[in-house]
Amino acid sequence: MSLNTLLTQLGLQRHDPHSLEAQLHAMRRDVHGIRQSLSRQTGQAANHWGNQLHDIGSAVATQTSELAQLAGQEARKGAGMIRRDPVPAIALAGTALLLMRLLNRR
Repeated sequence: MSLNTLLTQLGLQRHDPHSLEAQLHAMRRDVHGIRQSLSRQTGQAANHWGNQLHDIGSAVATQTSELAQLAGQEARKGAGMIRRDPVPAIALAGTALLLMRLLNRR
């Protein structure tokens, strides 16, 4: 009786490291390790990009707020100028309307 036969009868089969079964098992283990590594790296990259996008969004929101305040100040200045002297605004609006009508005729 050979050692392989005895081990097989006891349910303890020796595995040849070069057998197809052993190679497939090693490949499954390698694929599992690669999958875990890729998953970890993808999570880290997503976290990094999320942080960067958050920072960019915050900066854009701050700049937009500042621009809105500046535009509001300029609008108040323009409204004050029109209240003091409405003639230039009326002349500008009339010129714009005349120009639009002339361009629409073509």
